[in-house]
Parts: sequence; structure tokens; C-alpha cells
Amino acid sequence: MFDRNTYIIAGTASGIAALVYIIWGPSSRPKKKGLCRGLENLGNTCFMNVVLQAWAGTPSVVSWLKDFVSRDEDQASNKQCLAKPLLRTLQVINDNEDDCGDVHSPADIIGTLRSKRWIISHDQQDAHELFNVFTSTLDEESTKFPRILPLFDLPVLESADIKYQPPYTALSKSGCLLPILPSRESDNPFRMLFASQLECVDCKYRHPVKYDLSDSLSLTFPRTAWSNIKLDALLQRFITPEMVTDVECPGCKKIQIQRLNSLSKTMNNQSDPVVIDCNPKSSCLKRLTIGKLPQCLCLHMQRTQWLDSGLPLKKYEIVIFPEILHMDDYVYTKCEKSGQNGLLGGKALFGISSHGLFLRPSSPATSHQQQQQQASVQADINHNSPKSQEYTYKLTAVVTHLGDVFSGHFVTYRRFPSRKAGEKYSSRWLCTSDHAVKEVSFEEVMSTEAYMLFYERL
Repeated sequence: MFDRNTYIIAGTASGIAALVYIIWGPSSRPKKKGLCRGLENLGNTCFMNVVLQAWAGTPSVVSWLKDFVSRDEDQASNKQCLAKPLLRTLQVINDNEDDCGDVHSPADIIGTLRSKRWIISHDQQDAHELFNVFTSTLDEESTKFPRILPLFDLPVLESADIKYQPPYTALSKSGCLLPILPSRESDNPFRMLFASQLECVDCKYRHPVKYDLSDSLSLTFPRTAWSNIKLDALLQRFITPEMVTDVECPGCKKIQIQRLNSLSKTMNNQSDPVVIDCNPKSSCLKRLTIGKLPQCLCLHMQRTQWLDSGLPLKKYEIVIFPEILHMDDYVYTKCEKSGQNGLLGGKALFGISSHGLFLRPSSPATSHQQQQQQASVQADINHNSPKSQEYTYKLTAVVTHLGDVFSGHFVTYRRFPSRKAGEKYSSRWLCTSDHAVKEVSFEEVMSTEAYMLFYERL
């Protein structure tokens, strides 16, 4: 009861603070000379303005949009193309394109989304949801080949020009070879892959690794209140394995058939194997890991938590995040060596036994052995790179939410547009709240209640 009342009081106080900030905080005066432009609020559209400001502060996103618009001029000239108004807005708020006034209106972006049948209402919306709308729409515009090859297109399937992956790299569920997909140079810079695998507790059988596409990494909070938490702890929580029950295990089924056949031959001296019809269930260790990191990394903090009573509450913990983020400890590779064909790598090493999940103790010998295994990785051609490389990112923008789960206001802290020749990242930071733009200290950026973090790979 104490935690619930505390949450309600905190949510009410935060809502009042957000209302005061919205009414008296942002200044209506024109922007100061040298600062970037603000964005007009078209009716509770702060959720869109913060994403646009965050993208404008991430150079790789702007470069990708420029390349896409210049490369696909026919597509970009289409009135329903989202890439062109997005690029123009990012260039305007970075003062790289002339525009009347100190505040830019992103009405053309909303019009384009509505022409694509996206429902953009005037109610309070979520910035992370709009981020996914942007990336999925741009992905549809930039895709040049179908995601699933139609089975009725036999000439294409039987074409001699199709190259297939070697059998030791990847196979389909039916054991057939998988084609090497065309390279997608137009993939959005947020595109990443998650890798998941199940390992049986009883027979140690490892199911095939499955890959899932995503444009952001959502991190969950532990069920604790009023304590700061490091970003490293949330990432570690994401890659921590979990137990899954009632899973059909081919390995257990094979062992059971072998035992029954052996027992049948011993007792009845029969040469024919005993045929059984059963699907034994077992508990499996599920690993959900990062299979491939993107050029631009978007980390989303899931701050909404549901109580047992069904009441949604916002998590107000401060996430301590670094300016330079090293993701090497959270990327897993696929090792094809005999007996080691699972997901390897990561900071925490977990094992399984008949009693469940346990943490293996680390040792210098084990670490050296892991490094040797990672160095001999035979990677999936479509997904992983066999080369050893570091995954280092630099902070470019922070989106924060003021208020509770029912109402509030979004604000973006972003890097100042670089003005010096040869300088990619400015050390100066801006706070953008719709039309209001002001310069802030780096200490203020690092102490904010982060909802979305944007990093760019160095």
C-alpha cells in the first residue's frame, strides 16, 4: 500500500510540474541567434517534435535520408513519400535550409502519414510509438525486393543466378539451403537484429537460432521503487536468460525413441524398431540476445508498470547512462564448432541443470577460451559479420517525459548542430520543447529522466 500511495503522490506531483512547465516554462520569444529552430506544436504533437529533434541531432540519420532522397528520386518525388518532408524538416531545424520564421511547422509530415492511413489524432500520443511509425514507413519506401519470395514464382526460384548459403552456415526448417538475400544498402540506420535460442535443461539440445528485426531496444525496470539504476544493469537484465516450460524437445524425443528401441530389442529380440507417437515436453533455457547492432541505437525505457490491481503507474527511477556506450558485452555470435553451436559471448555466463538456471563462476582460463571461440566464429552470411570489431556508441539525443501515464509533455535534449569543419559532434547541448530552444549544460542532460536514448556508432 505504501508503494502504491507513493507512486500516486509522485505521479500527481510530476503532472503538476509538467503543467507548470508547459504553461510558464517554454518561452515564446524568437530563438537566440546561433541556436537551431524550434517546432510548432500543432495540438499535442510534442511526441512527434521530440523524435524529429532527436533525429536532427544524429548525423547518420540525416545522411541516410539525404542518400535515400538523392538515390531514389522517383520515389522521393512522390507526394506520399515520407523521406522528403522528413529530410527538409531536419535540415530546417538544423539551420541547413532557409525557412521563414524561427519556428518550423511539421504539418507536411502529419499530412503524409495520414495519406498513408496512419491515424494521428490530437490526443496525447507516445513518442516511441511514433518512432516506430517513422521507421516502418521509411522501411516500406526503401524496400526494393519483397521480404517473402512468392512460391508461385517458379522461374525466380529456379534461377541459376540465385546463390545459396553453404549447408554448415544456415538451413531452413525443412533442411533446405537458404538463398543469400540481396544487400540492402537503403536499410534505415536503426535496423537491428535480435537472436533467440532455446536449450533443453534435460538433454542440452539447442534449438536453431531465430532472428527478429527491430528498430529499437526496449528495456524493462525491475519491480523496485525510488532507486537510481545504471543503463548497464538494464542491458544486463535484457540478456539474462529465462526458463520456459512445456516445450517440445526433438532431442528428448530422439533419446526416448532410442531407449525404447534398445529395450525392445533386448526383451523381445525384435529387429524392427518400436514406433511411438509422443512429443515429450521439457523445460528450456531461453536466451534473447542482440544478433546485430545498428549504426544508430535507440534505447527505449519502458516506464509504464501495471500493478496487481490493474492500475498503470509510471516508473520514475533515474537511469544513469554514459556519454560513450560500449555494447561489446551484449552482442552474441554464433559458433559453429562441434559441441559449441550455441549463442556465445556476453558479460554474464549462465548455465542450466536439472535444478534450473545458475551463474557460472568466471576464471582467466574460461575467458581466454571464450576469446578463442569468438575468434573462430563462422557467421551467418545474411546477419553476422565474422570480423572482430568493437561496438562503441556516442550519445546524440535524450528524450524525456514530464508527467504521468495519463498526460504530460515530451522534451528533447540534443547535441548542437556542428558548425566547425571536420567536427562531427558538438560538445554543446540544447533543450528543445516544441518552439522553445535553449542551451543547457551537459550535467543537466545527464541528470534527466530518460525515456529514449539515441546513440550513434563511432
